[in-house]
Amino acid sequence: MLKFDRTVSSSGNIKDVRKESEYYSHLTFEKRAEVFAYLQSVAYNYPLGNPPKLDRLIYSKR
Repeated sequence: MLKFDRTVSSSGNIKDVRKESEYYSHLTFEKRAEVFAYLQSVAYNYPLGNPPKLDRLIYSKR
């Protein structure tokens, strides 16, 4: 049976979250959007600036 490894990650604490939110609150909207796009590209493993497209042929009527 697989066990969850709790040593790999942690939820952090309130002080760390406050520091992070303070840093990002001073950024402009455009900079925040760039950071968000970068984090999404890393999380979903696609090249930055080239996100995957939805294949609409599946949903089309014939």
